[in-house]
Amino acid sequence: MTNNLFFQRDSFITEVYKGAKKNKNIFFLSADFGAPALDQFRENLKKQFLHLGICEQNMVDFACGLALEKKKVFIYAMAPFLALRCLEQHKTATCLMNLNVCSIVTGIGLSYANSGPTHYSTEDFASLRSLPNCNIYTCSDSETAKMVAKETLRVKTPTFVRLDRKASKNLTTKVSKKDIIKGFRYLRKTKNSKNLILSQGTIIERPLAALDGIKINKSKQFDLIDLIRAKPFPKELKKNLSKYNSIITIDEQTSTGSLESLIKENISSKKNIIPMSLPDQFIFENMGRDNLLDKYGLSVSKIKKNILKIIKS
Repeated sequence: MTNNLFFQRDSFITEVYKGAKKNKNIFFLSADFGAPALDQFRENLKKQFLHLGICEQNMVDFACGLALEKKKVFIYAMAPFLALRCLEQHKTATCLMNLNVCSIVTGIGLSYANSGPTHYSTEDFASLRSLPNCNIYTCSDSETAKMVAKETLRVKTPTFVRLDRKASKNLTTKVSKKDIIKGFRYLRKTKNSKNLILSQGTIIERPLAALDGIKINKSKQFDLIDLIRAKPFPKELKKNLSKYNSIITIDEQTSTGSLESLIKENISSKKNIIPMSLPDQFIFENMGRDNLLDKYGLSVSKIKKNILKIIKS
């Protein structure tokens, strides 16, 4: 893991900006002024940047109008509002009409602690993946966000990119184009491993920390996969999952429709799956994101406990 801290949203938007400088048909719509990377759009590409105010549903419909005029459109807003508030617009416009619109869904999970359940986005994964005709990406660090941005500039189908709000370290120094196209990457991989941890987003930092704190003999090793594209589900990953006896899924979403559900849809029911997610409830406490994750079942110590449970079985 690298030492410098980076914002996923700035890395993503910067790549879109580079593409927009070369292509006048790329437009960026925003309901938020919160990202420093937006400044260069406003100043240098005034005809390709539009701020539509805090009216996300209108922004989605506006983007679809531009897409119908053969434009490539990126829309940017906070996750609970661009994903959940606009779900019907995405259903009946972006996805139903198969339009070239990329929605940058920023602040997934408990990113906006301590703003409470109105600002948490702990159900967006289940909601978005229920929509037909779309791609869904989740970025675990800024380097992944940068590479996903390059991919979204290329694709022409409805796309959702789920980003974290916080600045964080890059998990590796480089993410390959092949990783993005495949839809996943290994952060830990050992020969003949029969155990797997599968996660997405910055919560994956916690299983990394848990594995670093446990001595595991060769026969009980764990692989760790970062799921970059959840929809369409990666074909190669579906094949790879068949070799594991035990799988721990870790997701900063409520349990219903979470990563556990996605994996169970794509593997044999005979697998030993240990799901780790947030409970199926609203969270009201103000105690900071890390403390909320610890309290609601996603602590490093609990991840270690589940790893040890498999090791000892």
